[in-house]
Amino acid sequence: MTHGSDRDGGTAGALGATIRRDRWGIAHIEASTADAAFAAQGWVAADDRIWQMEWDRRRALGRWAEVVGMAGAREDAFFRRLGLAAISQADYAALQPSTRAMCEAYTRGVNRWLADHGDALPAEFEHHPAPPEPWAPWHCVAVYKLRHIFMGTLTRKLWRGRIMAQAGPEAVLATVGDVEADSAIVPGDGQHQYSPGHGQHQDSPGHGQHQDSPGYGQPPDSAGDGPRPDLLADAASVLDACAADMAALAAAMDSDGASNSWALSGERTASGKPLLAGDPHRGIEFPNVYHQCHLRCDEFDAIGMGFPGVPGFPHFGHNPQVAWGITHGMCDDTDVFVERFEPGPAEAGESVASYRLADGTPVQWRYETLDIRGEGTVELQCGSTPRGPVVLGDPADGVALSMQWTGMFGADTTLDAIWPMLVADSTADLVEAVRPWVLPVNNLLAADRSGAIAFKIRGRVIERSPASRWTPVAGTDEFAWDGLAQVPFEELPQWSDPARGYLVTANNRTADSGPFISLDFAGPSRHDRICELLAPMSDATVADMSAVHADVTSLVAPRVLDLITEYAVECGHELSHTLLDMLADWDHAMTADSPPATVYAVIKRRLIEGIVERLGISGAELGAAGWPPAAEASRMAAGAATRMLCERNLDVVPGLDNPIARRMAASACVDEAAAELEQRLGGDPQLWEWGRVHRMASPHPLASALAAARDLHPPVDGCAGDGDTVRQGGTAPETGERAIHGSVARYVFDLDDWDQSGWVVPHGVSGVRGSGHDLDQRQAWLDCELIPMAYSPQAVASVTVNEHEI
Repeated sequence: MTHGSDRDGGTAGALGATIRRDRWGIAHIEASTADAAFAAQGWVAADDRIWQMEWDRRRALGRWAEVVGMAGAREDAFFRRLGLAAISQADYAALQPSTRAMCEAYTRGVNRWLADHGDALPAEFEHHPAPPEPWAPWHCVAVYKLRHIFMGTLTRKLWRGRIMAQAGPEAVLATVGDVEADSAIVPGDGQHQYSPGHGQHQDSPGHGQHQDSPGYGQPPDSAGDGPRPDLLADAASVLDACAADMAALAAAMDSDGASNSWALSGERTASGKPLLAGDPHRGIEFPNVYHQCHLRCDEFDAIGMGFPGVPGFPHFGHNPQVAWGITHGMCDDTDVFVERFEPGPAEAGESVASYRLADGTPVQWRYETLDIRGEGTVELQCGSTPRGPVVLGDPADGVALSMQWTGMFGADTTLDAIWPMLVADSTADLVEAVRPWVLPVNNLLAADRSGAIAFKIRGRVIERSPASRWTPVAGTDEFAWDGLAQVPFEELPQWSDPARGYLVTANNRTADSGPFISLDFAGPSRHDRICELLAPMSDATVADMSAVHADVTSLVAPRVLDLITEYAVECGHELSHTLLDMLADWDHAMTADSPPATVYAVIKRRLIEGIVERLGISGAELGAAGWPPAAEASRMAAGAATRMLCERNLDVVPGLDNPIARRMAASACVDEAAAELEQRLGGDPQLWEWGRVHRMASPHPLASALAAARDLHPPVDGCAGDGDTVRQGGTAPETGERAIHGSVARYVFDLDDWDQSGWVVPHGVSGVRGSGHDLDQRQAWLDCELIPMAYSPQAVASVTVNEHEI
């Protein structure tokens, strides 16, 4: 396929739009009507990302194994059992007519592209058994849901269930740490006020406690609230039973939590108008999750980053008057239930045994067929309990897991917010526009040209029993969601025009008061560092915002190093004292050319490995043979162990519960790090630059599943930062120092002059390897630079290199 070609699209009928591609291949679409603009957006998305759209759609529909065989079978089984396709169809039917019309127009554009390019599909389709099928409007809902289902608390609750079974409740509490001591997005002197009482069971007063009420920080064995020991045993056994299912979901997961956003009022900028900036963090893959585009028509003029397969700009963008950006709110959006089963009466014509709940409650089962390439077909038993669909485990074993998720509890009206966002005139309008938002819960920041800046939690928040916050819970009526109501939109935290002149969100704790949001916020280090950088600014520019993007100073490193300095006093390796001296003189900046950053990272990894091994939560039980997948479990363990190190909360760790043991362990970690680095990088520590080991891999999912497609992987490069710095480069002990998590976009919106705004993604706007725009933003991303975000007609004209009608 020729990317950005000047062909007129053949004879399928004109969409009525002009597409101007700039020097980076980004499409600036101009149309007379909104209908034509959305149709053109669908056409452009297909032109840039049709394989990515097909991949997301196949996974959402449970049909990925039709392409990759057994590598996709268990993932397909999960989504079939969940019933994501049927849920998406029902949610689409519940959308406003105008929203459905938007999706229909988008679909028309996708299918127009497919009709005209059936003989010029991207290279990935050489490995597919069939070309993509026509797009349907409800697929827009399905692929959006797919991108967010694993960003919630499903993974963490199963992981904590394993820790509970292995190490007990005190270890679970230690991994969460003192959440209430962390900095909040909305501090106690913020403007939000909360009236408790929402979200309780209608017949069970006391459920749905809040962060400022008793029970928020209690460990999961607290009297009256926590799961019982026999439940924990069941949870452990079912996780063992469905270990292969868990491991197979590794490719489907999109990791939670590590994004930044901030807004400065005009009082702190050179122009006197606000600046809004940020960078979302996810697992880095190719093609990149976000797609840059610009839509102009008589009804609106908006530019931003969307999801291929979804119209509009749900997360990042601006129109003539207002800009918006988000970070993940880290909301507790999923509960997991341990269900007990026994054989039930067989239904006529059934080829698979039937089961009912142990209390006699019948379960309605349906049977679906998985088509597995190269293997034939498999019949899959799917059913739901009063808590939710059974997604993991086998009822024949007497126990399996069901789940409930805010994305399927009531109609998901998220896409109803897209049009109102595109035409909002102010921050107040934008906040009102997101009232229908359901999935996921976001920290929304907005700024407008009048000078206002605002923060608002958007999304469906449902408060449940405190016990449900920690681990899987019993499959009983006590924990069912029936009778629960979501927290009213007005009660979700918000803060406008703070006197300090800036707002910051970084997945950290939401507010000092308000509804319960989560136990699983990110630590405060990125939030606090951004606040440090913004506080002295009085005449900030776009360049200053890029400098914040690029900041790699770790606020965690000094706390970890204090512990190392105190306890690593018995080192025996000849290099160990040299390394400790290097760390003593280090500025705590994780720059790509820093040898001390490498030393720190490897010693820290070894400390983390020691903690999780002593707790008994490493190895097969928590890795590849269990839930969650090895790298994700390792990443969560690293975050928990880092918090324990920073809080000096090591008394619950066997073998680290006294000073002598800690001296021995810390000294051993330094010695082991010295030996490892000498072997890996040579004998001269001054050559151990961080970028040599901290390398960004961006796997192509098809290339990961099929060896024949491995040439689709993009190159690997060294990069700065780590999991605790503003410039994100998250790692996991399982994969060493490789960067597996990072900025999937960066942006700055200049409310004074939109044409001074900038953005960048890790690769390029195109997902077509070899197109010329698949990797042309890569160097700017590596250098933490922005490319121009042309918006005005004059600016667009100045960067246009190709123009054609569709």
